[in-house]
Amino acid sequence: MGKKLILTAALLSLGTPAFAADIIEPAPMMKAPIPPAPIFTWTGFYIGAHGGGAWSKWTGIDPTEPLAVASSVNASGGIVGGQIGGNYQISNFVVGLEGTGAWSGVKVNAGGPFGGGAGFTLTLKNDYVATVAGRFGVAFDRVLLYAKGGAAFTRDKYDANNGLAGALAGSASGSFNRTGWLAGGGVEWMFMPNWSVRAEYNYMGFGSITEQPVTTGNLVASPANVKLNIQTGTVGVNYHF
Repeated sequence: MGKKLILTAALLSLGTPAFAADIIEPAPMMKAPIPPAPIFTWTGFYIGAHGGGAWSKWTGIDPTEPLAVASSVNASGGIVGGQIGGNYQISNFVVGLEGTGAWSGVKVNAGGPFGGGAGFTLTLKNDYVATVAGRFGVAFDRVLLYAKGGAAFTRDKYDANNGLAGALAGSASGSFNRTGWLAGGGVEWMFMPNWSVRAEYNYMGFGSITEQPVTTGNLVASPANVKLNIQTGTVGVNYHF
């Protein structure tokens, strides 16, 4: 009987280390694969707002002073508006199309700035600026450098008064729509998901058009060719879909 107990104890002692090892060492676990980080892209549509300053330069002859020599007048003011567009990114290159529309406070108040005469007062302004342009850029991850070119639209508003009383009193006014070209560029930064800020400069050339104001009283206005260019500098914010 004693020999059987001793043999049983020996067998148990031989099996215990292997059994303990099975308990202490768990089976290796499979780690879940880490998903790759999403690749950033400028592709998509966006809508936003912008504001800044604008500078207009008219060159020609004042319609109410047909005998005057051609000269120029400059005006400046603020603009506030919005934009809508879309981008498509290919490698590091981004192409897109954008439309903008802005209220303009560009205005000059002067006395006959295209030549003028005694007693004349004149207000000349652009009351809106709109564009449709293509954008072509290079993306550095979340920073986009771009150029743009396309069509531009604005309107001249002309109001003149000779400031005299009696038989010579009179006024002239008119609104003249213009279509021209645009060239510009800027930089845009995606500072958080779906949101970007940008700074942009544009030059718009509108060539010469014939302006013929409507007159009252005895003030006479003759058709005159007037050339216009506008420069804008703006900052804006976009929401990307």
